[in-house]
Formats: sequence, C-alpha cells, structure tokens
Amino acid sequence: MKIGIVTVLFKSDPVIAGFIASMNAQRFTDFHVLCIENDVENPACEAAIRADLKVPFTFIRNKSNVGVATANNQGLDFFLPDESFTHILFLNNDIEVDADFLQRQVDILVANPRVDALAPKSFYYDTPGKPWYAGGKLSYLKGGCRHFGHNKPDRLTKNLLYPVDYAPTCSLIVKSRPLKESGIRMWEELFVYYDDTIFCLELKRAGIKMYYTPTIHLQHKISSSTGGSRSDFSRYYLTRNWLYCGLKTRNLAVAASAIVLTVFHAVARHKIELRAMRDAFLMKRTVA
Repeated sequence: MKIGIVTVLFKSDPVIAGFIASMNAQRFTDFHVLCIENDVENPACEAAIRADLKVPFTFIRNKSNVGVATANNQGLDFFLPDESFTHILFLNNDIEVDADFLQRQVDILVANPRVDALAPKSFYYDTPGKPWYAGGKLSYLKGGCRHFGHNKPDRLTKNLLYPVDYAPTCSLIVKSRPLKESGIRMWEELFVYYDDTIFCLELKRAGIKMYYTPTIHLQHKISSSTGGSRSDFSRYYLTRNWLYCGLKTRNLAVAASAIVLTVFHAVARHKIELRAMRDAFLMKRTVA
C-alpha cells in the first residue's frame, strides 16, 4: 500500500511547522507528499518544507491562487497516473497528528476491503477533546452537510467503523482505483467551500463507500487561512457556493430557501450575501 498525500498551501506560514513535524514523525513511511502552493508570492512555506520535511515530497508553486478545488485536482492528476499509489489522502496542513496517524489508517483499510474512503475524528486544536467532526451526513434540506458530534459530546465511539456519506477533505483517504475509474474531480469553479460537499456527493453517486472511524484523531486549526466563517471572504463564498451547488444539483429545498434569504438579506442590507447570491446564478460549470 502506498499513499499520495495532497496538501494545499495558502497563508500556511503559522501552521506549516506543525504539519512538517507530523509528517516527519509518521511510523508508516510508504507515502509521498505533494505540496501545492497557492500563496504564490510568499516563499516562506517552500523554504520551511525544503529545509525541514524529511519524507519524500514534491513542491508545486502555482502562478496564481487557483483555489483549493483546482489544487486538489492537480493532486489527483499528479498521483492517479502512477499505479503504485493505491490511495490518495487529501490532508490540510493546518492539522497536527500523532506518529501512528497513517499506520492506523493503513491497518483499517487492509483489514476492511469494503472501505473505499476513510475519515478520522477531528478535534479543535485550541480546545483539546472538543469534536469538530465525528462522522457526517449530506443534508438535502440544508443543501450541504451535517457534522456529527460538532461542538457536542461524541457518541459514535463504540465501533471501529461507521458508514457516512460526508467527510471534510481536511483528512479523507480514498482508494485510487475507483477515483480513476469514475473520473470524479472537484468542481473547480467553487474555488473554496462546498468543494468537499460536492466531492462527497459524487463519491456517493459513484457507489464509493465511505466510513468514519473514531479510533484515529487529528487536531484541526480551524479556518487558519480564510479568516473564520464570519469574515467577508467566507461569507461570500459560503453563500455563493451553497446556492450554486443547490441550483446545479436541482435541490428544491435550496431554491425555496434562497427566495426567503434574498428578502432577508435585502431588508438587512447584507450586501455581501446579496452579491454572492446574484453571482451564483451567473456561474457556469467548469469541467476539470
């Protein structure tokens, strides 16, 4: 078993040291890290990676910030043609993990061939023991997803594996073969946010079986590169991509909610959300 790890860098200076230390410490060693830099004019992460990352890696610097979805597709295009890579791991660099993080995933995947994709439990880095993701589900009514255990006591802890149909790509390992055979790619026009939601929806539609395991943990430094969910950046992309994905998947619940929200945002003079919703209608599908 060989793992290709895809990590997308953007304003990652404050977190890259922890990521490098986590990768260097791994007990499982048959992996290669592809680092894709979207913070195009900042040399700091590249310098740290080249100086301190001791595992096999490739560094790519994009000419512009192409967004996380496009960069993850670059990762797929890098690893999938090489059949020696049996699995692709999408992994944020704003995480820290213990030395057995990869080995425990390998053990589960080898022992359970039915598992096509595997997601670990995620805790808030700044609040140890507080779950951010402990399983998840795509939600038609929300036009998005639900995190189980989010900010609550984690109840999915008794079994080794739980079937799920959503997991964030801050850490999601997927078998290479079904990815290659299905041709699934992330929707590049999304840029950031909802890229993992749509990706998981397409995995589900392709019959790729995803599981959550509570036996593997990571510590997640939430929104380290986007300014948090209430920043202008996040407000725009969360609103735009929610509506766009709803329209493209013909989600009537999203369409109905959008009518109500348009009125609300107009009355409240939420210019960012109104612009985002307008732009959602103007977007077109980009095929990778």
